[in-house]
Amino acid sequence: MRDWWIGRSPREQGLLGLLGALLAGFLVWFGLAAPLQGAARGAEARLTRALADEAVVDAAVAEIARLGERAPTRRSTPVEQLVAETAASAGLDVIRIEAADGDSVQAVVSGPSTAVLPWIALLQAEHAVAARHLTLLKGDVGQLDVDATFVGLVP
Repeated sequence: MRDWWIGRSPREQGLLGLLGALLAGFLVWFGLAAPLQGAARGAEARLTRALADEAVVDAAVAEIARLGERAPTRRSTPVEQLVAETAASAGLDVIRIEAADGDSVQAVVSGPSTAVLPWIALLQAEHAVAARHLTLLKGDVGQLDVDATFVGLVP
């Protein structure tokens, strides 16, 4: 190889040296620098997504903590009246409400499926009234018929 190099003219040696330097620069750039820059950009993107996810989780944790601190209000109205009023305000049709044993009420209501479960959750969260027995039956399109026994929780 040395004989080959010595056999080249100074002009050819200069051009071959320049070609070797350009080839080495190309290999360093595309073999080392560009992949490292791509990895750094990918890491920055993952960090940004992780920080956004962390913010969402922190907000959810704060909301859960806030909901956990909020105690149900004391009931001054009877369970029967609370069930009837909240069902009507939730857009449910009250078919029948009758007092059962103790502080419980047997209720049959009908309404949109998207309003039934939030109504039951509202009764427990804000009025300290829980469903002890619950039967959901599919009614017309998008409608549910609810047969439930509600009981007042001890505040």
